[in-house]
Amino acid sequence: PEVPDFGLVVVRGTTAKADIFADGQLWGAATLFQILRFFLPAGGVFTPILHQVIMFVTWLETKNIEKVSYYKEITEFIEYLEKSKNVTDIHLTGHSLGGGLALISGAQTKHIAVGLSAPNAKLSRGTFDPPFTIDDLNNFTFNIVPNRDPVARMDDVADLFQRIECTADANNFFSCHLAGRSMCEIMYTCGSGIRPTFCLCTEQYKYPEPLPRDGVNMTWSEVCKNF
Repeated sequence: PEVPDFGLVVVRGTTAKADIFADGQLWGAATLFQILRFFLPAGGVFTPILHQVIMFVTWLETKNIEKVSYYKEITEFIEYLEKSKNVTDIHLTGHSLGGGLALISGAQTKHIAVGLSAPNAKLSRGTFDPPFTIDDLNNFTFNIVPNRDPVARMDDVADLFQRIECTADANNFFSCHLAGRSMCEIMYTCGSGIRPTFCLCTEQYKYPEPLPRDGVNMTWSEVCKNF
């Protein structure tokens, strides 16, 4: 490999009903208090103490939350990699629930973690085992937050995040949570370098077709049909 000491841990996102339950258990308290803060007059003044209130509420549900604490397995795996010394430059990433778990384990182990449409962990940071600090989140985690994506707005974002546009219809906000749509938005906004964009960007999400390079006699549609 070009970078022999580099290791990338990829955490899968939500694929089953049990995963939705896990989302609710791990981030339910933070989301509830976000809603209360929004509706209460001058609700923002409670933000500095919300993490302590959420710690208490979560403590009451400790046994239930233990059943869905998948992040512990990820953190243990990262610690195993550290002890093996086969990889020293470890990064984590994931989408949706997987991204949220990556952010948690990244903050716990102090390794860089990048989430896509991931629930955040600023308010709930004290509920995880072991807990971590705001500095851990600010220094080691980064979340990509599509506009109108409800999952990426669970809990408060840390310092490092990037909002991106969502081209879905205004009343179809769950489509803003799709990883494919977000990857297309990133490619069309930031560029894809020497890599071509995905065919699904034009076929499913109605992004404009890329212009052919010099010497290419096929249209983008023709290229996608062949692949």
